[in-house]
Amino acid sequence: MFSEKEIAQFKETQLSDKTIYDGHILSLHVEQVRLPNGQTAEREIIHHHGAVAMLVLNDAGAGAFVTQWREPLRRLSVEIPAGKLEPGENDPDEAARRELNEEIGYAPVTPLQPVTTFYSSVGYSMEKLHLYFSDRIAPVAHKRPLDSDEFLQVDWLTLAQAQAAMADGRIVDAKTVTAIYWWALQRATGRLTGDVG
Repeated sequence: MFSEKEIAQFKETQLSDKTIYDGHILSLHVEQVRLPNGQTAEREIIHHHGAVAMLVLNDAGAGAFVTQWREPLRRLSVEIPAGKLEPGENDPDEAARRELNEEIGYAPVTPLQPVTTFYSSVGYSMEKLHLYFSDRIAPVAHKRPLDSDEFLQVDWLTLAQAQAAMADGRIVDAKTVTAIYWWALQRATGRLTGDVG
């Protein structure tokens, strides 16, 4: 971690915080901060409850991906299953299981493996993502319905197919790109040996 001296060299001190918008998924705040040199600046910050994302492989070693419309991009996007944490929800593992059931109709047979935790865009957002992995999954007996505003298609892609989808621009989503690079690293280092190319 950083030393107190390093932190003091760069720390910004919040002077005020104004909520501009407070929605179901996020809220937008405008902060006035004092910079290390004594000057002031304005920071626009998105507050978000956090999210989960899951790279799961079936018995053939192919990964589950969902294709859906993303209105901010005004285009289709191929992504790993994912979902937001609900307000007050403190167990990302439980949220990951819920989203796997809802989006692809599968559940992990063994505990989900935490891969990493990261922030989607630290320049303006507090959104924290929890990335999980499992290569032991099974269909659920009772699938949860999709959200009323959610429309998606599930496809199973090999690592090579996922990499091709990145190369041709079908996959542009940061959490999915992160997961694919992690998957490729596991293959390259021999940690995953049963999946197909």
